[in-house]
Amino acid sequence: MFKIFKNAARYDRGQLFPYLIAILVVVIIVAMITVNLGQIGVFKTDVSNAADAGALAGASTLSGYLLGLGFQSEKMCGVGIVALVVIILAACTVIGILVAILAYVALLIKQYITLFQALEDGKMAWSNAKKTAFSYAFQNAGIDEPRPTFKTFLKKVYGIDPDSLSIEELAKKNRIYALGDDPSAGDLRYKIKEHAQSRFSRFMELSEYWHEDEWGEIKPGNISPSIVTSSYGWVDAENGENRVTVTVMGNIMYPLKLYNPAKDMGEKIRDWIKERLNLPWYLEWLLDAYVGLMVGLLGALLPMGLSFGKDPEDVRAQTDNNPITVKVERYKRDKNLGLWNFRYGTVQSQASAHAYGESDPDLRIHDIKPLLWDDVFEWIARLFNSEAPDFKIMDTSKHLFEVELIMVR
Repeated sequence: MFKIFKNAARYDRGQLFPYLIAILVVVIIVAMITVNLGQIGVFKTDVSNAADAGALAGASTLSGYLLGLGFQSEKMCGVGIVALVVIILAACTVIGILVAILAYVALLIKQYITLFQALEDGKMAWSNAKKTAFSYAFQNAGIDEPRPTFKTFLKKVYGIDPDSLSIEELAKKNRIYALGDDPSAGDLRYKIKEHAQSRFSRFMELSEYWHEDEWGEIKPGNISPSIVTSSYGWVDAENGENRVTVTVMGNIMYPLKLYNPAKDMGEKIRDWIKERLNLPWYLEWLLDAYVGLMVGLLGALLPMGLSFGKDPEDVRAQTDNNPITVKVERYKRDKNLGLWNFRYGTVQSQASAHAYGESDPDLRIHDIKPLLWDDVFEWIARLFNSEAPDFKIMDTSKHLFEVELIMVR
């Protein structure tokens, strides 16, 4: 009896062990869930970043084209003003009338040629924007395809084993492998790139996401489709099946027209008169009618002779409301780690971005049409008001365009 009673004090030993096992199981499960959610979060973030980067890159390409249009418009405006002065002076004499007519015809031809070139460049700008969007979307999609190992590289390219090389030769070959290229390798260069780079690197380097046989080359005259889709897929032992699909949606060209300053100048003159003269309503109505009539006559008599520069059909419709949209879809097979599956599946993200004109402190939105006429009118107005003229010829800083994301989902 005494021996049994003496050992009874140690009957509760080891009772903490089952609780430790239970807690350990819970900790492992929570850790696996946390890691799983973190991996999925990174997976979704990569897809979202790819769509954002593609849309912004495409819009940046468009903003550069619009800035170039602004420069061209100012140049056309300056040349047109000089040509118009020459035409007027030449027409003052009988002999100069023929010269004036020839100069006028030459001005029309030159402006039409410039307009058609701008239209062709507009097609190329949208094609370039879509190709740029593809490039940035694929680069940021988190494609983790493994590249061939150094040992495989040596065997496939040179047919040698790394153990047979000296330290100097091994270091030299490793540098080539790290760079993924060797311009001095001659006929072996293609083989080096094939086995030192991942297949995705070659896919990007060769621009295989842009199929020239399907969408054409990027040059004036070719129009890319409004919706273009490309995919890249791979299978590896670690991650299994993977696939990235990128779809880029956007316009195919910029509809442009030659800029006629008659309407803008007529409105400026009318507003300038109204600001300085306190006219009754019926005289204001009469002034509006007179300015409208004069603008109409100028537009009818000299529809192209007063067209200096370029202007979109609707600047808001072609900038603020004309985005480039990128949709990225990423598929990754679930990964089984024994205790828990990494649930990937298909994730997609979509982003839209546009190029829009900056705004000056006076709230004047930057545009592509020439501002030289506005500067001349402002200079004349300063003279009438006895103010010091502050005249800048061809202030191209007023044709700047920014880019921004307008939709992400």
